[in-house]
Amino acid sequence: MRALVVEDDPMIGRAVVAGLNGSGYAVDWVRDGVEAEIALAHGVYDVALLDLGLPRRDGLELLKAVRRARNALPILVITARDSVCSNSGGAQT
Repeated sequence: MRALVVEDDPMIGRAVVAGLNGSGYAVDWVRDGVEAEIALAHGVYDVALLDLGLPRRDGLELLKAVRRARNALPILVITARDSVCSNSGGAQT
């Protein structure tokens, strides 16, 4: 299994990568939304763990772009945000 971790915080990123490696995942770790776009365009992943508060491109915008492209990759959102995000159309992202 191959996972993409998109996390800009070094302490959190190292911990998530170590946990996934310990569970047998091959892991690529990128630290901003632009790097994530590139990784998703060129890599094949079984799952992605996505922080929302990223430099260069916001994680929520990245998630919306992935779904607009009809990419069904399972994405787990990992964030320190303390509220639920919603969009005006009522559909969940």
